Amino acid sequence: MAKERKRLNLDLTPEAYDLLKKLSEESGKNMADVLRTGLALYGIAQEEGAKGRDLAVIDENEKVVKQIVVP
Repeated sequence: MAKERKRLNLDLTPEAYDLLKKLSEESGKNMADVLRTGLALYGIAQEEGAKGRDLAVIDENEKVVKQIVVP
């Protein structure tokens, strides 16, 4: 059985649109897929934040390059 989809209209600032377009082009994914991936990552960050944890980008030396905190 196919999952039911919901359609969403979205207003973005020109800067947000440009970033979405750039991420789409660089990844080879369409804009909707980029937004879905971002939403999934936000969900993970929020779940972990509720547990008192943060998400982070770690470099090859296991040093935190960027910490991702969801208010």
